[in-house]
Amino acid sequence: MRYYTFQVGSPTGIATRIGADHDGSLVDLTAAAELALHDRGEPDWREYAAFLVPPDMVTYLERGEKSSRLVAESLPLAATAAASGEQLGPSGARLSYQLDEVRLLAPVPRPNIVWDSMVFHEHVKMGRPVIPDVFFEWPPYFTQSGAIVAGPYDPIVKPRFTEQLDFELEFGLYIGRKGINITTEEAESYIAGFTIYNDVSARDVQFREMEMMLGPAKGKNFEGANIMGPCMVTPDEIDYDNLRMIARINGDVIVDDNSSAMYHKFPRIIEWISQEEWLYPGDFIASGTCDHGTCQMSTLKRWLEVGDVLEIEIPGIGLIRNQVVPAAANR
Repeated sequence: MRYYTFQVGSPTGIATRIGADHDGSLVDLTAAAELALHDRGEPDWREYAAFLVPPDMVTYLERGEKSSRLVAESLPLAATAAASGEQLGPSGARLSYQLDEVRLLAPVPRPNIVWDSMVFHEHVKMGRPVIPDVFFEWPPYFTQSGAIVAGPYDPIVKPRFTEQLDFELEFGLYIGRKGINITTEEAESYIAGFTIYNDVSARDVQFREMEMMLGPAKGKNFEGANIMGPCMVTPDEIDYDNLRMIARINGDVIVDDNSSAMYHKFPRIIEWISQEEWLYPGDFIASGTCDHGTCQMSTLKRWLEVGDVLEIEIPGIGLIRNQVVPAAANR
């Protein structure tokens, strides 16, 4: 299944909803649940639907298997109704949209936390004479704010404090259920789905602050620096260990790598992060940058400039497209 978080206009203003793709249409999952429960004769269908399939991805994931079963039941029902001309559900909510009618947000617009791994050999080697032994024992990672996430088509606002704006071609997963001390064998059952991730970075700032053996901090934490989307694809739909990872600048391919080059795989990463630490639904764990997935490691060999259009595509997940723009003078 391909899950989306999106915004639409409503009589009370902009509304945020969650949806899923069905035969090219974006079905509103809360409206679909209302329809299914109403058709069942459930007396409290509206309240029951709002509880089991709320229009918030983290809360929906927290609801668990009962909610996902209701979505699986109601998705084709709502799509069939919409295709037959029945555009509104029993509460008057619209059942489905076309993608060009909505604004897509990140699948989880504000994850609790972002864990960013570093498990591709060539990226680890960048600037190091030798890879440290510890890399082969433990999958390294650091944490970032979940409050600075941007959507798949939002602009990349170049911070005023950097002259070395970089991208990082990654993908990652959302945790689907709470867990601690998760084993490698159990790990896949905790994965809700995968999305594309661009870890936008201010390299000059990052490298300066890391001279103090701290960070990266401001070099990676600014508004819109964590770009995710366009959807969350459930694990049954892709082979996450064999995904092409492609980047283009202004239409030209500058990276064409593959996720198979990850030294540590996601089950091992989940196992290590969860040692004596709880993982929660909606938490995001990234793969880290692929072998050639930065400005200098790609064929680009320059920093991002205002006006550049960066596309990142991972077949099986989708494509994100973001243009670099200057920071507003009054921001």
